[in-house]
Amino acid sequence: MEWCRRGFWEVYYRFHIVCFFGFMFFAYIHYSGSWIYFSPGLLLWFIDLVLRAGSYPNTTTVANCGVSASEEVVTLQIQASKRARGCPLHDIYLLFPTISRWQWHPFTISHQSPDGVLTVRIKRFGGWTESLLNKLKNREPLPIRASCPQYNAPHRWRQDEVAVVLAGGIASTAVLSVLSDLVARRAQGKATGPHRVFFVWAARHAVEFCVLDLSVAAASMSSDGWLSTSLFYTGKEPLLAANQHEKLDSLEKVSSRGSESGSEPRAGGAAKAKPLTFPRASPFRWNRARRMQPQTTGPWHLAIVTGLVFFGGFVGQALSYTWYGEWQTHYQSLGEALPYNPFFWKQAAVNCIVFCVIGLGFPFLVAVFLPNLYRYWRDTRAGSTGEEQMAAFDGVWDPSSMGCELQGQEVVIPGSEAGIPIASGRPDIVTVLQGAAKETGARHIGVYVAGPEPMSRDAQIATCQLNSTKGGAFFDFHKMAGLL
Repeated sequence: MEWCRRGFWEVYYRFHIVCFFGFMFFAYIHYSGSWIYFSPGLLLWFIDLVLRAGSYPNTTTVANCGVSASEEVVTLQIQASKRARGCPLHDIYLLFPTISRWQWHPFTISHQSPDGVLTVRIKRFGGWTESLLNKLKNREPLPIRASCPQYNAPHRWRQDEVAVVLAGGIASTAVLSVLSDLVARRAQGKATGPHRVFFVWAARHAVEFCVLDLSVAAASMSSDGWLSTSLFYTGKEPLLAANQHEKLDSLEKVSSRGSESGSEPRAGGAAKAKPLTFPRASPFRWNRARRMQPQTTGPWHLAIVTGLVFFGGFVGQALSYTWYGEWQTHYQSLGEALPYNPFFWKQAAVNCIVFCVIGLGFPFLVAVFLPNLYRYWRDTRAGSTGEEQMAAFDGVWDPSSMGCELQGQEVVIPGSEAGIPIASGRPDIVTVLQGAAKETGARHIGVYVAGPEPMSRDAQIATCQLNSTKGGAFFDFHKMAGLL
């Protein structure tokens, strides 16, 4: 079924949801006590649905974009709201209404600046990315609806003694955020973190190396040897041309139809600037473009949503079962026996519907929709400070995240002569892990992998084989990216 899942993901995904609800509905009808088995999992899923539904109406836009000379890799930068500060972001779901109103695409945030600029790398693959690239080249306004998880798991890599990072292709964006975090913490003098990091990256298209952050590249070229970076080119065409030159050129450094390409944008909107509006971009007609809003504003908000979902679900169960008492009283007043078979399937159907409606609708209305509506009104009303609202010439330019340049058989920092050499062939994962253990003498090594499924599987097998060796280092395997 992989061909169906990969080729028709939206149909595949929604078909499973419809089938699940159909199965649940008929299970309720056949046995009214089925809610005992369905409720725990459904209520946890309802929490996620309520939070995601709250972020769907918000509209933002591209703050800056870049594309490689070969048009293989697109870089987007999105300005996050101040309300999202302090929430470590790793994954984000993006929907471009002018391309498709149904397709939500997951991406990994490869870089997050202190000012809240999120950088996303997208490889050209299929009709959707072709449409995105054409719209960027034509300077068309791009409304975006974004959904990002409210909190991530703890940063495991900060507790490792030594870290080995393995990347394959454009999936490296999942681990580039790990490297950026480690480099930033080391620059700030934070005590926690691995004392050695080994980064191995294999790519079939050499232009993908250009997404390497400048800060990570500078740490790789540093003389202290803390970060060792090895790049491997696995493409069929030989990488021999000394004059080969690739980089992520900026198409436009503004959010939409602003200053000319190549000019420096002005950060923030002026008082007389016309707000940027995208008609019909939002299902609730919240068409004013604002900075990307978070799903939750803090742990207390998340706790309130969780409590209201559970409260609403069980209130729905209680209300639906009061119908049983009303019908029983009705038939007793008529002096007739309650028709159990036709009654119970109707009562179970009502139970299923009321449980879903109140379990989803009540917390969404009280803790999500109304607070978001108030924030939208406050951000877009006349006389507001305009910090959240984006004007037509707003732009945020973060050149440090636009990546390096490819010159011949090296990846270099723009304006620098030093570079990271690119070797041909595939890396030997077992040799890499053994070398890290031998060179550092560490007893616990974190292994973080982001790449195609065969690469992740080979890395997992290699760690299992090495962990079976007595007296050796323990390799803690972590898969950072996967295919839907």
